[in-house]
Amino acid sequence: MVAGMAIRDARAVIAALADPETLLVFGVIAGRTSKLQMSTSDGTRSTPYVTPYGLMRETSLSRDVVEAAAGRLERAGLLEVLVDDERGDESWRVSEAALAAASTGSDGVGARPRRG
Repeated sequence: MVAGMAIRDARAVIAALADPETLLVFGVIAGRTSKLQMSTSDGTRSTPYVTPYGLMRETSLSRDVVEAAAGRLERAGLLEVLVDDERGDESWRVSEAALAAASTGSDGVGARPRRG
C-alpha cells in the first residue's frame, strides 16, 4: 500500500513535530496548502506549494531555520518537495499520502486503540 509507505517511522514524525519551530512550520504549510481553503470555482485542482519566503514572512523565522524544519519534516515523510530548477529554491506542501496514512491508522500513526 503506497499510503502506508509515506510515513516510514512514527517516531521520526513525533520527533520532528516535537520541535516547536518545526511544528510551527508544519502548521503554516498545512494551513496554506489545505484543500479546504481552496475555491473550486477558480479552476485549479492542484494543491499549492509554500515557498521559504512565504514561511519566513508568516513565521518570522530565518531562512536557515525554515529550511532546517522543512528538512526534518521531509525526512519524516510529511512533506512533498518541489524544486525550482532555475533558482534552486525548494517549495513544500503536506504529503497527501502521509495524511492518508495517518487518517487510516497505517503504521500506527493516528490509530485509535481498539476495545476488545
